[in-house]
Amino acid sequence: MRISNAMFVWITVLVALGCCITASAQLPIGTVNGVVSQTCPTTVNGAPAGWVTATSGGSDVQALCYRATVSCPNMPDLGVTYGVASPVGTSSGTVAFVSASGGTITLPGNFKNEVPFDLFHFGFQTVQFAWDTEWQNGSASGSLKTAACRVATFLNYLNTQYYRINPSNSPTAGMCAHSQSGGASGLAFSLTFYGASSFIDKAVFVSGPHYSDMVQGCSIPNAAPVNICSSQDGVTYPMGCNSLAGAWSDPPAYNGGAAKNLSKELAYNPPCNNPNHTYTTKDALNLTATSLVDGAADASYSYPHTAITAWECDDDTYWQNPSEAQGWIYFSKFSNPSQVAPNCNYSNNNTAFPNACFNVNRVYGCTMLELAATGYVCNGSTCPVCTGTPATNCTCGGVPCSTVARTYSMPVFREKEYEDPVNGCIKRH
Repeated sequence: MRISNAMFVWITVLVALGCCITASAQLPIGTVNGVVSQTCPTTVNGAPAGWVTATSGGSDVQALCYRATVSCPNMPDLGVTYGVASPVGTSSGTVAFVSASGGTITLPGNFKNEVPFDLFHFGFQTVQFAWDTEWQNGSASGSLKTAACRVATFLNYLNTQYYRINPSNSPTAGMCAHSQSGGASGLAFSLTFYGASSFIDKAVFVSGPHYSDMVQGCSIPNAAPVNICSSQDGVTYPMGCNSLAGAWSDPPAYNGGAAKNLSKELAYNPPCNNPNHTYTTKDALNLTATSLVDGAADASYSYPHTAITAWECDDDTYWQNPSEAQGWIYFSKFSNPSQVAPNCNYSNNNTAFPNACFNVNRVYGCTMLELAATGYVCNGSTCPVCTGTPATNCTCGGVPCSTVARTYSMPVFREKEYEDPVNGCIKRH
């Protein structure tokens, strides 16, 4: 038999109970060992490294590069290559970039409009890093939660060995993390299960996090589409959502290559969205146990000193990608301003709690899978209007968005928010 509707409802209820549970025992992190300096490599795992440079497109790399080994309980050791670029003079803070997919390439920063480049030139210390192999692989039981110890351990290392001891930090300098896609999952696991909210001042998620509800992501029959930022009464929208941007939907199931890759990461316990597999109650329990929203007492969705911002493409359904659905399953756990840092100002974002440091942005017209940087966002009372399949023919205020990109493009707002003295990467601990 395939997983029954009754069993699916039961698992969903179990997961939903996580709304009211705070951590009683967060999971232990590991250690970072064998750190050695090295000349910054031009490639990492066969891809251009893209270390931060002084000039856009130049070869004047500003990073100092290192190799290290991360050790975690119940996981094989994993090597990591990283580069730290420190600005001359006062530092506005430290931003670690958790790159997409399995994190085996860096988030590039050697061109203007790439976020590591832009933030370095605004005065932030930047850390780009890449794992030797995908961080999700290696758990004997196929636990993504266990594997995420690697990300949490390395973020903690960057906090203690770079941010906290940096004598150039300004009084308001924050310790922040920017994540993409699968990397967003690593950051979310770090906050939820490994206590990273004790030092992360601002967490930014782009096209993710994934793995929020693996029952909905991997079971057959596939779950119904998830309604994102939906209003119960057409007036009040969930915390962090822009009421003028409205709601949209996205199926939460993984397909094609993503499902096959996840099957490997799960150690086929069970395989993901495989029509040849009969899904059982045990499978559902295993999938729940490795989800971000697991309904267990080791999870925490209360980060009172951490600001959270998300940028979610609204058209990934075209590419059969569930990043926005899985992301919203996680973000919907945040419904009370007390769960995040206070004293932000999102009054221009048409959100129900403008002083809560929680901001979920609908990104319109992304031209490629999960590439939110190619899309547009609302500006005040004006939101993009997009048509087509995918919906990339966009107008902003009645004119093509491409002609007013500086007013609506996602990267402009992304960088402005990082640099904002109230909403940005500032000290909150």
